[in-house]
Amino acid sequence: MDFSHYTDQPVDLAVALINTQQVEDDLISDSAQLEEFLDQFKGMWKGTAQAPKKEELQPIRRLRESLRAVIASDDEVSASEQVNKILESYHAVPRVSLHSGTPHFHFETTGASMCSWLGATTAMGLASVIVEHGIDRFGVCCSGDCDDVYVDTSRNRSRRHCSNTCSTREAVAAYRKRQSG
Repeated sequence: MDFSHYTDQPVDLAVALINTQQVEDDLISDSAQLEEFLDQFKGMWKGTAQAPKKEELQPIRRLRESLRAVIASDDEVSASEQVNKILESYHAVPRVSLHSGTPHFHFETTGASMCSWLGATTAMGLASVIVEHGIDRFGVCCSGDCDDVYVDTSRNRSRRHCSNTCSTREAVAAYRKRQSG
């Protein structure tokens, strides 16, 4: 039984936000890119949070680094401390919401700034993963030229790459190395 809706979309949002920082590029380097990114998740925040403001770009980029620190943590103590700092900084307070017709929890205040909403929502998503599944579900891509993060949803916790693209690229490179050597 799942008592929280923070294990799906908020986790996907956290991972997507973290992965806007690429090895060689920042995909939210200006407010237009931030708005474009957030449009993908409009169904989550529309009517709950304020639209992003230009001055929120840098705080959201700092949030992204804090979220990465949670996923990259080596142990549950460190991950829990990191996520608790984020939850506290963004004033995550539980409340019952009925906006979808079914009572469920929200941890961000209604009408919050985009940065506050993002902080509370994404941190709660990661906190739910830690509590319900443990930090071994968090990962950083094993591909040599990628540092994207992911949350492993496989049954046997065997995921090592952020996407099929990275997995295939690594498999092809290993195959070619075996063939040449």
